[in-house]
Amino acid sequence: MRILVTGATGFIGWHLCRALRVRGHEVRALVRPGAAISDLEALGVERRTGDVTVPASLPHALEGIEAVAHLAGVLNASRDSTYDRVNREGTMHLAVACHDQALRRFAFVSSLAAQGPSAPGHPHRHAGDEHPYNAYGRSKLAAEAILRREAAEHGLPVTILRPATVYGPRDPEVAAWGRLARLRLLPIVDGMEMCFLHVEDLVSLVADVLERDDAPVGPFFVSDGECHRMERVADLVERLAGAPPALRLPLSPGLLELVGTAAERLARATGIGALAARSLGELRASGWACVPDEAREALGFEPRHHLADGLPEVFAWYRAHGWI
Repeated sequence: MRILVTGATGFIGWHLCRALRVRGHEVRALVRPGAAISDLEALGVERRTGDVTVPASLPHALEGIEAVAHLAGVLNASRDSTYDRVNREGTMHLAVACHDQALRRFAFVSSLAAQGPSAPGHPHRHAGDEHPYNAYGRSKLAAEAILRREAAEHGLPVTILRPATVYGPRDPEVAAWGRLARLRLLPIVDGMEMCFLHVEDLVSLVADVLERDDAPVGPFFVSDGECHRMERVADLVERLAGAPPALRLPLSPGLLELVGTAAERLARATGIGALAARSLGELRASGWACVPDEAREALGFEPRHHLADGLPEVFAWYRAHGWI
């Protein structure tokens, strides 16, 4: 099958391209001008230059394509309008460009942020009653709405996935936690619940969806099914980083509000610190947890990795590549 992958140069995108190539598919990557593509070329991935925010670039990228995996998006931005332009409008442009394509399947990797925070002890199980916490989450939810409308009005064969925190080799965010542990300083939000998903389990599910003709729309929450308190995650990171016990820095709601608001203002005014602003903002939430009950039932999803056995492999990769 000929599959177009957007966001192919990103952390998840590279893993998806590799998984699809292993399964014998022809993979084409939509890449922006000037993007680093050597890793994709090594996988035997075809390249088409374009951008989801530039509608005129999309028909050429879609020529002969049978399925689309849409991962492109912006995760950290200093302006709310950037999330909207890339995540919502970019998705709309891509969906419209697919009108003339006889697609077998369109898989969209959304985010748990589209649903919003989970209450303590109550991980998300079913979509609905969404309350996105920030502009990123709102843009992802808006993109989902566009795709559901396209499915209803134009027959777009879309399936929407909402993964929890994705980790794996090449992931820079978990590597940053490892570096903090080696500096013997780990910020902690007492009682926060988190769920995780190994990147190999996510891309395997995306590949399964693309190979099916009957996958329902969703959205489907995807995680390894285990909920972890942040303190437990910090214990694991600290041990794997091979560092002496770190100083735990408790982040109270008042401190998070003060520091997070200042970081957001700095990002909006200067464009500096967008990642810190988003991360601090999400730490003010009550939790980020979900379980994949509906994905199991509808898609046959069964995670092969859990945090306790998946994270050691990831840290071994970090050390081998000098990331920590």
